[in-house]
Amino acid sequence: MAKLGDYEFPEIGLVESIELGQKIAREFAGEVSRQGLARSLGMSERGGAFSARLGALRMWGVAGGRSRVRVTRDGLRAVTPLSAKESEDARIQLARNVVLFTEMSTRLGDQPYAADRFAVLLEELSGANRTEVARRLALIDRIFSEARPYLPKNQTAPTAESETPTGTEARYAAPVRPEMGSRDPVFATNASSSAPIAGEPTWDIVIGNRIELGLPDGKLSLPETLTNLDAALTVLWARRQLVAAIDAAEGRATPAVPRDFSGSSQRRK
Repeated sequence: MAKLGDYEFPEIGLVESIELGQKIAREFAGEVSRQGLARSLGMSERGGAFSARLGALRMWGVAGGRSRVRVTRDGLRAVTPLSAKESEDARIQLARNVVLFTEMSTRLGDQPYAADRFAVLLEELSGANRTEVARRLALIDRIFSEARPYLPKNQTAPTAESETPTGTEARYAAPVRPEMGSRDPVFATNASSSAPIAGEPTWDIVIGNRIELGLPDGKLSLPETLTNLDAALTVLWARRQLVAAIDAAEGRATPAVPRDFSGSSQRRK
């Protein structure tokens, strides 16, 4: 992260930080060592580019930690949203973690701004001198402009409500419903109140008929074939990774995958 006067700001944009959080969630079950993340990005652990990415993850609130980097709850909601609304709500929460950008947005409102006005506001807010502002202006303008749609537009703008996951309630993206006969899984979103509580998936396999898999976030329904059974295992494995990330963030131990498990986890080793 960088500093301008009294404020710190991220050197990497919100979208890129969310994409990095998505990589940590999908490839490392939500937690990875600093060294491992640097290696997976092809960067030096002590290099400036890698430090800038870590700093941005922390400032936006996508991930935290020092020696080990863990995706936060808000970060999980942003990288694995259940709907477009949840994605937007999560980005609103993350964008408002950067105080400098929040204050700039409330001053500017919805109106377009010229570079000179933006520079003057930065000087007034940060207390930095004109030379320092000029040196940082282009970078701050680019990152602020990307986050601006998710920031408050005036002092009285209400804070967007967002659902905070509890327990092992992890989110994942719901695929679009395919045509009949497709090999892709089918999800029924917005499950009714009779859906299982978070962390308690249920399923009902009817031989020669359909596979029904109910999760807190939706329901999978497929004709029973070997291919579709593999698809159901893939969904469960993805769910396990996200729940493991939540458990790790809350300090709970994550059980090892059984050695005799022959599902999709073995193919991902």
